[in-house]
Amino acid sequence: MWIVRWIFWVVALLFLILFATQNATQTVTVDFFNWQTKNPIPLWIVMYLSFLVGILVWFVFSIYKVMQLKTEVRKTNKQNEVLKKELDEMRNIPIEDESGSVDELDSDIL
Repeated sequence: MWIVRWIFWVVALLFLILFATQNATQTVTVDFFNWQTKNPIPLWIVMYLSFLVGILVWFVFSIYKVMQLKTEVRKTNKQNEVLKKELDEMRNIPIEDESGSVDELDSDIL
């Protein structure tokens, strides 16, 4: 499995290098709200930075979701412990016959 992962990353890296070299001559100016770049920036740098910002935003939201799920698991585990304790207490309750023993029933029938 490690060889497949290694091959995937090598191919992905080659595509990134190919993309960067093919777009090395193209430059763009970036306008963001009132801010603008003074000098044109190569397109591949803008693309990589945009990708990096997207990964960081995804990472922040993922951390939030993981923390939410861990809290839910903790609550469920606490509830599970309470229910286990209640079940153990119910198992330890002695069973009492209201009508008496089996021998008493037999003698009543005869």
